[in-house]
Amino acid sequence: MKPSLHWLSAVALACSLAGCGSDSDSTTPPTVTPEPPVPTLPDNVFGGPSEKEKSLYSNIRFGIAIQGKEADAHNSHTVQKASSKTSNKASGSYDSIYSDSFEWLVKPMDVNMDGVKLDSIRDDVFAEGRGSFVDILLYVADKYDLDVELEWDEELQTHWIKSINGLTGLPEAIDEEAKGQTQGGGWKMLVGQDIWEYEKDPTTGETTKFMYKEEEIYHRMDLFPAKNDMSVIFVQAQPGEMEIRRKKYRTEMQRFKDNGNKLIIPEIVIDFNPEVRAVFNDIEVKPHNLRPDLYKKDVLTELDAWLSLQDAWKDKGLNIQWSYWPKLSTRANVQGYVATAISFNGIDSQGHIINQTYTNNGVCGFVHHTGERENYHDSGKQNSLYQRVMCQNRMDMGDGWDPSQCEFHAKDYGPGERYEGHSPHGTGYMQGYTPFGGNDPHLTGDAMVLFNVEYINYLGAAFGLKKYNGVAISGCDVDAKELIDLSGVIDISEAQAPLTDSHFGWKNPDCGLCHNPDNSHVVKEMAPWKCAECHGNNGAPDSHGEVMTCGFCHAQTMERHGDAYSNRKDYLGVNTQFKEPESCLTCHFDPELH
Repeated sequence: MKPSLHWLSAVALACSLAGCGSDSDSTTPPTVTPEPPVPTLPDNVFGGPSEKEKSLYSNIRFGIAIQGKEADAHNSHTVQKASSKTSNKASGSYDSIYSDSFEWLVKPMDVNMDGVKLDSIRDDVFAEGRGSFVDILLYVADKYDLDVELEWDEELQTHWIKSINGLTGLPEAIDEEAKGQTQGGGWKMLVGQDIWEYEKDPTTGETTKFMYKEEEIYHRMDLFPAKNDMSVIFVQAQPGEMEIRRKKYRTEMQRFKDNGNKLIIPEIVIDFNPEVRAVFNDIEVKPHNLRPDLYKKDVLTELDAWLSLQDAWKDKGLNIQWSYWPKLSTRANVQGYVATAISFNGIDSQGHIINQTYTNNGVCGFVHHTGERENYHDSGKQNSLYQRVMCQNRMDMGDGWDPSQCEFHAKDYGPGERYEGHSPHGTGYMQGYTPFGGNDPHLTGDAMVLFNVEYINYLGAAFGLKKYNGVAISGCDVDAKELIDLSGVIDISEAQAPLTDSHFGWKNPDCGLCHNPDNSHVVKEMAPWKCAECHGNNGAPDSHGEVMTCGFCHAQTMERHGDAYSNRKDYLGVNTQFKEPESCLTCHFDPELH
């Protein structure tokens, strides 16, 4: 089927956003946007986005890059200067790693999305007011009078960006069979989930400068959700690199038809370590609707595939747990559900007997891929990345393990991008600054709309060599609970005078805001959490089963705990009034520890 073309000019877009031309009665009551339903969480899923995180409230870093002859002709058409190249603040304006790589139609700038309700071109997918980065592009086009030409592809169920201000993309430079084409390939996008550190103060060790490292992704642009504090660059593309995407999408849609219009994933894989792999075949995906703030009812995501796997295999020895991660103390901008523990004691679809557990507690965790096998390594650096996190940083492989002998690679997966060995170096399709991209973007599965991909893969990874009392800080594939000295956790079950909700400080964990040695029986040396021994946990919610490095996730969201973490790297609470994890587990009860 031939795709249909339609133009969205700034004028047309303004009409769609503002409803211009309406002759409705001024007395008509305003439309009230219904609140998204509260999802019912499965037993193995904890938490969810805050009310603030359920909407766009912050900045989106945005840019439009041009290259080649078009750059020379349009260099004077920049609509706004870039923000300062660096920032020494934890929030604010940051630069892009690509700032010196392109000429710009729109230099990287911050677009304030506070209060903006997107009118998505994929209103069949996105919840009211939410949308993709293509919707952000159209929003910016309205503000700055840019003409954007989109093409709806019925066969592949996506929009393509054909031109921006008449620029259609780049001529083919690599694919010999396509070099005769004169038309450009249209536009692709690079996405940065969060800022990265790149300069530290040599005296204090504190990071002083940050920037976005945008990644090239293969997921459909009009379905890639715009979330707070992310960065996006739209950049001209060659026909061959866009054909890589079209080929991927065609394969997915054909697989969908072959499955009788059902979403069935041929292979879901868990790599517990470089030597143990569990494979689960032909998993039919059912909706679980964990993100009604992002998506319409029954839109299927990668997390739905994992939850469907858990449903199908829960009686066969598989147990996967997920927790919602906000912004972490590292400033990682997660805003999604992350696998925090996987255990499997059973026989997988390949007949392998497996008894493994792997937990996520700071320096050990899971990375994931989703897509077609031939694109597994398309970022160009995946081999070296996963050789490190799957081999060199592992502390749980037992005596005799020689990480230098581990040459981990994706078993049975393809070699990577078709032009990985291009010459001269640097002229390939992938923008090569980061080891991520292609099938491996920084995007949690609950935010990834899923089609009939060939595989989904979790890999157990180790991100560092920190230790806790001489043992791997997370326990990795051992039970992290075994690493905790429970004698340091205060038993509050027999509290003499537990507080109730009648106390004006109910659910305020920093007792020192009101109580001090001058006005109460609190002594100067008493840490706030020790009040719980006599006065109970003051309404603190129960724990969710993770027992180490609590500050890794929560340091950014503990405003009411006072000096819970004196700095963002103090995951163990060594220098604070809240000793970790003892203070956390005292008030946030975990029945499995008692």
